[in-house]
Amino acid sequence: MTAAPATPVPSSPAPVRRSWSAWRTVLVILGSLLILLGGGLLVGGGIGLWAHSQRDADGYHTAGPERITTDAYALTAPSLDVAITGPDALYANDLLGDVRIRIESANAETPLFVGIGPAGEVAKYLDGVGHSEVSDIDVDPFKVSYIPHQGDAPAADPSAQTFWVASDSGTGPRSLDWDVADGNWSVVVMNADGSPGVDADVSVGGTLPIVLPIAIATLVVGGILLILGIVLVVVTVATRRTVRTPVQTAPGQVPAP
Repeated sequence: MTAAPATPVPSSPAPVRRSWSAWRTVLVILGSLLILLGGGLLVGGGIGLWAHSQRDADGYHTAGPERITTDAYALTAPSLDVAITGPDALYANDLLGDVRIRIESANAETPLFVGIGPAGEVAKYLDGVGHSEVSDIDVDPFKVSYIPHQGDAPAADPSAQTFWVASDSGTGPRSLDWDVADGNWSVVVMNADGSPGVDADVSVGGTLPIVLPIAIATLVVGGILLILGIVLVVVTVATRRTVRTPVQTAPGQVPAP
């Protein structure tokens, strides 16, 4: 008796991945960009937190001290144009905070003067007075470039002027604290008696209360973007659809289970 040939048994279809679509490529690129942007913001926020931690005991971010010198009667910084479009307490104080300038004469016996005043009033006081104006500052290495203005000695000592919004004078280390306000201001460093030849070490600091909120906000936004980017890439790759096609078998062949 002859056995009948085995009837082919249909097998379960084998999974085959569908081709990668252009739309999924766009989503992966977008997710990658979000990951890069989020990572960059996290780094920036971390730097901000580090900068915030570098404040001194009084809460100031300070640069210096650095040596400044001129043979003229006064040394002035470029005009500080503080333009504020809202209440000082909300914008200037919260964003910029307080400014502190510290000076110390290279000659311990020479009293110094440092003052901040309206740029227009300072210009009138120094009109015709020999002075040097800071034009450029290089940080590494530290170097100050000056614009010389020829002239004579001042008609009166700087401390005798009434237009200063903040000032300090005397021998030894001097410190000037200024609550930033709207306006156009100038910083002046002179010998207190108005004599020529200013030689001093200067450091400048600011409380900059906006640094911490910006750092925290940057970390939060960076973290959210990083998570969104990772989720977008992972979901796009993991949810590719698959189709199943039956396995073809030769006649009389029993497919493998």
